[in-house]
Amino acid sequence: MSYKLELNIDENHDDAKYFQIYRQIRDLIMNGAIPSGSKLPSIRMLAKDTDVNTLTVVNAYKMLEKDNLVYKKEGSGTFVLSKDEEILIGNDVLYFEPGELEFGYSYGDDIIDLSSSAPDPKLFPIRDFKNVMDKVLEEDGASAFMYQTSTGYLPLRKSLQLYSESYGIKCKEDDIYVVSGAQQGIDIIAKAMVRSGDYVFVETPTYSGAIAAFKSRGARLVQVSLYPDGPGIKELEMLVKQFRPVLFYAMPNFHNPTGYTYSERKKRYLLLLARKYNFKILEDDYAGDLNFTKTNIFSLKSYDNDNNAIYLKSFSKIFMPGLRLAYLIVPEEIRDRTADAKIASDISTSGLMQRVLRKYIDEGILERHTEYLKEELAVRYLEMVRAIRKFIRGGSLIEPKGGLNLWVKLPEDVSSVELYHKCIEKKVVISPGTFYNKGEMGLSHMRISFSGVDIEKIWQGVSIIGTEAEDIKNKNRK
Repeated sequence: MSYKLELNIDENHDDAKYFQIYRQIRDLIMNGAIPSGSKLPSIRMLAKDTDVNTLTVVNAYKMLEKDNLVYKKEGSGTFVLSKDEEILIGNDVLYFEPGELEFGYSYGDDIIDLSSSAPDPKLFPIRDFKNVMDKVLEEDGASAFMYQTSTGYLPLRKSLQLYSESYGIKCKEDDIYVVSGAQQGIDIIAKAMVRSGDYVFVETPTYSGAIAAFKSRGARLVQVSLYPDGPGIKELEMLVKQFRPVLFYAMPNFHNPTGYTYSERKKRYLLLLARKYNFKILEDDYAGDLNFTKTNIFSLKSYDNDNNAIYLKSFSKIFMPGLRLAYLIVPEEIRDRTADAKIASDISTSGLMQRVLRKYIDEGILERHTEYLKEELAVRYLEMVRAIRKFIRGGSLIEPKGGLNLWVKLPEDVSSVELYHKCIEKKVVISPGTFYNKGEMGLSHMRISFSGVDIEKIWQGVSIIGTEAEDIKNKNRK
């Protein structure tokens, strides 16, 4: 039986009728007047009771669903979200890149992999690496192969402190923890901060490896909808009030997979919420260096005056993925727990690679290589945008002007899952949107990366995607 609602619709109000309905139901849910698990009136019934058309109610319910206050059960109706359910993100999440699933990354030149955001091996600084490695071995000898402290090689941490300051982040060397890649960094923070049953916020769509880490700690994951400039401010605060998260995992710059970048206003607002409601933000800055514009884009951490942001920076996308190096900047209050979690993970990160990275930073090689990489990837980015606009008719995208990927809305009647399988047959690998979001958004989007393939393969691969999408569209419209 549905919950009886008594709503007042003002014909002369400035707000549209659907928004009046949305706001009144939202307030009733938030103050507990409508209990969790209650069934809302059917669209037809509420339209009749409020003397509006059914589309008005549909729009109101869609807004409530977007705020994660209600959910639809197919054939049963719309229900108020219950905290006691395993909500929003279930256990049917993929934890491997599509290319790895299909080919194990062992395929040859006949495969065009647009699913992996790993940089093109041809862009790796091999000669610099060999020279730096020789210097390290000559200067440090066998000691380069010894274990380091769990927090990391001290000279590297000092270099990382200065490196961070060049990006506007103030920290001390004691705040820095060197880790074996971004995935380990996420896992360490999950171990340090999350207990079974805690609520953790994640953007939707998001990186599935983070979901895996938080799920392993028994977290309940709440999805936060994104717009091109970040989360909706009002929606986010309502979610925070309802669920009281311990952590928000976010990629504010060149988000994976959408490429969105938070506005400065929304970065500051998120930090304000963290202070007001006492939660931490794990900022994953996996591609912040790859900004193809002349406008400076700062990390969320650079605005953090209250130490509520944990900063995670990986070098996999600008250095070499297989070296597995990243670092965390950790607030003092969780420093000991982070150290314990790091020791429990792998005791310490490769001392040899830490010494190499230190040389890269101190001798300016990393900075020069990053600039070179930006120039190379900016060209590939522009070529992929041109190819998408030419070949994927009816598709669309918001251009991120940075990062490694493009989030493409597919033509109507084209499913990302069906397109993925059709492209595999033609030896082109894409990332279906369902890899990052199981709902309608995932089905209607794909992520393709321009970082790991040259311009010729970009055009060839996108051409094949466009042809397959057109075939699917025509088949589904018959």
